[in-house]
Amino acid sequence: MYVRLFALAALALPALAHAQEQEEEASPSGRDITRPVLTLDLRTEVAREDDQDKLTVTLRHDHPVDLGGGWRVNLRVDLPVKIVDAEEEADTGTTIGLSNVLFQAIFIRELGEDQGFGFGTQVKLPSASDSRFGSTQWQLLPTAGYRWPAHGISKESFFQILTRYRFSLADGSGRATASELQFSPNLEIGLPGKAYFSIFPSTDIRYDFKTKSFFLPLNLEVGKKWGRLVTSLEGGVGLIEGNAAPYQWKVEARIGLRF
Repeated sequence: MYVRLFALAALALPALAHAQEQEEEASPSGRDITRPVLTLDLRTEVAREDDQDKLTVTLRHDHPVDLGGGWRVNLRVDLPVKIVDAEEEADTGTTIGLSNVLFQAIFIRELGEDQGFGFGTQVKLPSASDSRFGSTQWQLLPTAGYRWPAHGISKESFFQILTRYRFSLADGSGRATASELQFSPNLEIGLPGKAYFSIFPSTDIRYDFKTKSFFLPLNLEVGKKWGRLVTSLEGGVGLIEGNAAPYQWKVEARIGLRF
């Protein structure tokens, strides 16, 4: 029995050491596409959308898996709940509903110590009860990104290009409603004390092919890692808003636990 326990420990210790090494190399934000971290996040976003204030609370779990041969895959699940104004004009209350549950699989390959790329897809389920809480169609978001170091700023800094194409599958009405390119030239600046400042942390630069409209925001984030905890505050405001702007403004607070 003791021999078996010793053998299991001998197998587990290298894996734990590898996970710890990856966690130490990862950015404080956890947004580096090439270095995902095992994390559980609670995110609270307040946004002005379609002239309505909406509150979204999202539970997010990121789970990187080592595939061997220098490859990894980052699995993600988002469980979002939205609070919106009541549908009836006479009702001044609010309504709570489930938004679009998201699943993600991004395959990652690092090229040396500083560069790397990732590709895969996100899938959004038609779990929204009606259009106030999200889309009622299946949505796919093929994703690709490439990461470069920015050691000229600081050792922890990096720059990455992230691109997604969001499209929906036709529902019972026979028509798909989404066709949108999403883009982010993300610069994350590592600061002393495991803090960071990020420019365009989200893929919020967008072009909607259905309405032929362009959306350009000012999108910034600040955050800090406190041992196993990560806190951040992200804000965005529309500078160029087309006919299908995802928001006029937004503020998102996050607290995350790294394992």
